[in-house]
Amino acid sequence: MASYFEEDSMKNNPFEDHGVEYFSPTSINKFRKNPAKWLVNIAGYRDRFYSPAMSYGTCIEQGVTHGCFNHDAPIQECIDVVNAEYEKIYSGIKKEKAEYDFDACAKKREMTKDTIEAVLPLFRSFGVPVDAQKRVEHQIDDLPIPMIGYIDLLYEDCVRDIKTTGIKPKPKKDYQYQLSFYAKATGVTPVVDCIYVPKTKKELHSFEVVDVDQNWIEIKRIANKMMRLLSLSSDISEVCYLSCLEPDISNEDFTNQWGTNEIIGANKLFFERG
Repeated sequence: MASYFEEDSMKNNPFEDHGVEYFSPTSINKFRKNPAKWLVNIAGYRDRFYSPAMSYGTCIEQGVTHGCFNHDAPIQECIDVVNAEYEKIYSGIKKEKAEYDFDACAKKREMTKDTIEAVLPLFRSFGVPVDAQKRVEHQIDDLPIPMIGYIDLLYEDCVRDIKTTGIKPKPKKDYQYQLSFYAKATGVTPVVDCIYVPKTKKELHSFEVVDVDQNWIEIKRIANKMMRLLSLSSDISEVCYLSCLEPDISNEDFTNQWGTNEIIGANKLFFERG
């Protein structure tokens, strides 16, 4: 016997009731690791996080991308692109009056020259990309909304996503899901490029994602769970109540941090009704 979702998912769209227009690699991974926070975000309680590590990754990516499209550009020109991106980020932080550790960021920025010098020649060896930050979309079978994302670097024969980390890189499941989606959307080989930046060295570790079909099956399973959860009610507060989830908003775990607005939302949606 066919399930309710197999028969009616295209006609009954619980995502529409909650203003969710598409899946993304971020939403899939967030639901997998913290479904309560995903629900809180859907309800409109969000925080924008700024951290020196995130800023560094964003800025280095901009410098690398510039150098990949302009093979004749000197290293200093690519570093200038990195610094210009930092100024944009700083401007946004100051405008929002957000908390930010500028001293820690300054220490990260000191690695810019060494990082660009170490990894840019390797990225350039891949050739010249055909596109960057390209919006891609792919439909998940039997679900009413598509999956949408943005590719870092697209080549004729592969799609590459840039990560920057101070921890020894490995092909994390988050990365595999993201790149498997990109592979489905583009039809080319997916590769994760991890720029490894401990204090003593700067390296590029690249991983080809090989289990694309299996990862896509898992993504589809997660997406169906997201739909089933939202189908509990058109009222997000009722969905949270019926979910029986018990989010940990203590922020004692550094891998599970909640922002101020998210904590307000979690208290309202998960704890006020008991």
